[in-house]
Amino acid sequence: MNLTSTDNQQQDLTLEEARAGIRLPKNRRKGLKVLYALGPGDVVSMYRDLLNGGKEAPFEMSIAFSKLFVDWCDETEAQGHFISWYTQKDSLQHGRYRFENIPKSPLYLKGGIQHYVGSVMYGLKIVGKAFRERPDVLIVDSGTSLWMVFSLVSLLGIPVVTVIHSAFWPMGFPPQRRSKRLLAWLDGLFFRRFAAATVCVSPECERQLLHLAGKTKGPVYQCRAQFRTGFLDRVDPVPGHDVRPLRVLFVGRILECKGIFLIAAMAERLEKEMPGVFTWKIVGGGPDLEALKRDVAARNVTGVVDVAGRLPREELLDCYGWAHAMVVPTTSEYNEGLAMTAAEAVLAGRPVVLSTVVPAWEVLGDAAIKVETGDVDGFVEKFRKLATDRAYYDHCAQATQSVQQQFYDTAQGLGAVLGRAIDALDRRSS
Repeated sequence: MNLTSTDNQQQDLTLEEARAGIRLPKNRRKGLKVLYALGPGDVVSMYRDLLNGGKEAPFEMSIAFSKLFVDWCDETEAQGHFISWYTQKDSLQHGRYRFENIPKSPLYLKGGIQHYVGSVMYGLKIVGKAFRERPDVLIVDSGTSLWMVFSLVSLLGIPVVTVIHSAFWPMGFPPQRRSKRLLAWLDGLFFRRFAAATVCVSPECERQLLHLAGKTKGPVYQCRAQFRTGFLDRVDPVPGHDVRPLRVLFVGRILECKGIFLIAAMAERLEKEMPGVFTWKIVGGGPDLEALKRDVAARNVTGVVDVAGRLPREELLDCYGWAHAMVVPTTSEYNEGLAMTAAEAVLAGRPVVLSTVVPAWEVLGDAAIKVETGDVDGFVEKFRKLATDRAYYDHCAQATQSVQQQFYDTAQGLGAVLGRAIDALDRRSS
């Protein structure tokens, strides 16, 4: 599956060239200094474990986005300073690389104006790092701070490359409140005037970016999450369609905005209409876990809905092997960028029934079964059809095979795509 760009003429390397190994000579990138403001993951512990054990955790499914870029730095002999906003402060120096966890202010966790004050404060810390270190390029993940904060770095002459992991708003639900529209306008101004290049994780992220900016200053690329080839070899084959009950799996954060209470409502409806035909497993941790258990009990579906909570990765792989299908019923309160669990479903050969607010459906073809966001009746109808129409189920399951390769193609991974963006910056400045 080819990735798209808003302006093919702006991109110096096409995807086909990247796959063929066409790159700038190493001596033009050797010693490149990169400052990378990452998301909330514990980047220090991740790389400390890698250094101690020589390999990543054996049951991690996807390859960390930061690891993909570190691999690019290894190949090109670039220097990297990687900063996450994980809650536990920590640091690690190893050769050309420095990894830091710098927590955000407690204000960030509060609501209203305090949240934005905390966000800006953190962004200014990154700006201060850039001013002191003078990297050749600053890369910033979405969620780090308000985008306009990083215009200060651009004004210093340091190119800012952005990575959009989350949509600006839930797909199909643009901001309505005046304050949200003002922030969206400021985002658009940043990408129109200051961002040297942008990488998006889905077509919807790119679409929203262009809606905000009109015309971006720099080129726009897309990437795909990457998984280890064969990482699901341990997963059992898809159960036969005649195996009953039909097994439906949810994996993710246990939050109302993720649609977890909708699953309980689906299970209740289908158990009344088709007793014993479905069983459900909900895996994950989060603040709404106990409320979900109470809701399941109140609906009298504890016998068909297993709220398993958080599980180790090895046991989670067993859950994928258990399932006939997966469900991602995110609500309009959450701005998914892609939805990794939807990708994991198709890599496991399972069709996924998901809300239209989940952008993954655009890249998963017929393996993704769309339902209008929040429409319990629509979800019930699709699951009923999966259970009663074997040809339909088989078609959706077989469709997973044709969309898997994009998640194993390192030319479409973040490291390679960021490398192309940096190469393009280098060519424009030479």
